[in-house]
Amino acid sequence: MQNVINPIGILLIKNKINVWEYDINFIDWLKNNCNKFSSESELTKYLDTYNGFIKKICKQNNIELEYNYGKTDPRFKAIYQDYNWCYQKYVIEGLNHNEMAKEAGCSKRVIEKWCQEKHQLTQKYRQENKTISLLQKDLIIGSMLGDGHIDKRETQPVFIVSHAENQKDYLYYKYEILKDLCSKEPSYIEGGEREFKIGIYECQPGYRICTRIYDAFKEYRNKSYTYFLNLMNEYSLSIWILDDGFRAKSNWQLCVAEYTQDDIKCALDILKNKYNIIGWQNKDIRYLTFDAPSSRKIDEIILNNILNDLDVIKYKITENIKLHELCKELNLDYKYVWQKLYRGGSIEKVIKQRVINL
Repeated sequence: MQNVINPIGILLIKNKINVWEYDINFIDWLKNNCNKFSSESELTKYLDTYNGFIKKICKQNNIELEYNYGKTDPRFKAIYQDYNWCYQKYVIEGLNHNEMAKEAGCSKRVIEKWCQEKHQLTQKYRQENKTISLLQKDLIIGSMLGDGHIDKRETQPVFIVSHAENQKDYLYYKYEILKDLCSKEPSYIEGGEREFKIGIYECQPGYRICTRIYDAFKEYRNKSYTYFLNLMNEYSLSIWILDDGFRAKSNWQLCVAEYTQDDIKCALDILKNKYNIIGWQNKDIRYLTFDAPSSRKIDEIILNNILNDLDVIKYKITENIKLHELCKELNLDYKYVWQKLYRGGSIEKVIKQRVINL
């Protein structure tokens, strides 16, 4: 006879009068382990009990065991036949049919048949019913205040955000949060001159996230900056500042070139009243500046909400503060050194070149 044993002791055993004894823990073991066996007879053999014993246990305890039937068995049920599995993978996790087929161990055609024909889980269904998580909403709100936008075409509600090559891991940080909304990884963008509302600028190479089409994005399309400012929390504030902000030694500055004066007033009021962050509009009205205590508060908010090892955190906050101190010590032009670093140079090479030129 073979006893079934786990860390809490023997679950099934014959007593002195040759009768099988078990307790609730054995029932739990059956429920949790039945799928390791292809049939009731295989489980019976493993437990070394008599035929009909498992059936009797199930009837007494009103349970039904699900065995891992072989594919040739008429009782076999493949994972893709389960509506809940298909819904989880296709709608919630955003997998495509190829990815689902690989996970299920079948062909793409089989997945297409069960998703579209059997379960009615079509691309249109996903577009109309996909919900966005709270974290994704906060990220989108912060990005809409900064570098993101929703495609304005009526039939193309997709979310798009781009960042320069030196912010690649920041861009991929956003992608990991938005991954189930996307059909592919971020795409590479060549550098060059680009025209914006505020002028023509030389842009670095970069990376772009473009999601699938989802009706859930329509809520955010064609909304004013004031609309997003009123939805902003500390996380979305952090994204906004990292997208469009620049930290000098003592002060954060924030580009608001496309904001109306009403938007700017709203931003300054919310930052002051909600976060105790004091700022003002510069003579160059495209920028806001925040005082030193407020700038330290912004640092604190960002570092508490965003991964601290991202490239954008290093060169805008942690390494940036160290760079100010180093430039002061070596009597170097901080702005010159920072611009070189922004374009991909290393601190050691930039400083060495600058010292030689001096």
